[in-house]
Amino acid sequence: MVGDIKQGDIIKLGLNPVLVVSNKNFNSRTNLILVCPISSVINGFPMHVQLEETTTIGEIKCEQIKAIDPAARPYIFIESAPKQILLEVIDIIYGSVEFLD
Repeated sequence: MVGDIKQGDIIKLGLNPVLVVSNKNFNSRTNLILVCPISSVINGFPMHVQLEETTTIGEIKCEQIKAIDPAARPYIFIESAPKQILLEVIDIIYGSVEFLD
């Protein structure tokens, strides 16, 4: 259920962990969540954010944001990401789509 999923949650979809980046307004209005995949391979790509202070190890791939219907795909809550990590990911996403004149 979308109501149980919060911005900043790290959940497992199938075999892969993802970071939920959408907020509760988006989630409740669309019944979807926006997620960024987490890769266990750390390569230092500029749009990747390395997880720190979490049990989940890897990099968040900010350029691969996806809309997921959690009602159609089983998921497991793993943990919540630190606020600073979430803010860094959102900043990268916003910087990728903001209007530049």
